[in-house]
Amino acid sequence: MFDIENWSKERVHEVMLELLTGFNYMWFLMEEWLKQHCPEKAKSEEFLALSGEFGAYEAKRLARVIQEPLTGVDRLLEFLRHSHWRAFEDLEITKISDKQISMRTVGCTAQKAAKKWGVEYYPCGDGGLRLRQGFFAAVDPSARVERVFTPPDERPEGVTEEISCQWLITID
Repeated sequence: MFDIENWSKERVHEVMLELLTGFNYMWFLMEEWLKQHCPEKAKSEEFLALSGEFGAYEAKRLARVIQEPLTGVDRLLEFLRHSHWRAFEDLEITKISDKQISMRTVGCTAQKAAKKWGVEYYPCGDGGLRLRQGFFAAVDPSARVERVFTPPDERPEGVTEEISCQWLITID
């Protein structure tokens, strides 16, 4: 185990960010390997289900440390603020109402990496939807996730190029 009691706050942060980045990179490598060597499995329901499981698992783990007695979209917002999305991405999170939030990714790191690797875009729509469905349902079982757009979809009118994707999360 890390000796974090003797580490500075900055060192703990730096180490955790580097580890997160390494795990994230490995995920993309494994996903690309699967697409190349087992393309039928990469598009399967079983593979998409893994994204949902990951989202739910992340939320359940976060529930161990988020102790604030929040409800409704305020609870969703608090979990989102502690999520892997917030660790890696510049998120634009908007509380639309007491029942709905908007989640936008500004300058997505996965999209930047795809371009760097010579790919037009990273196709995150289906897996991203399942990931968010699992995550938000674990926080609030009534949560419903709607994909507004992801690459390669056209952006809605008025949405600038810097916005990589947008999602609406609604609760009952």
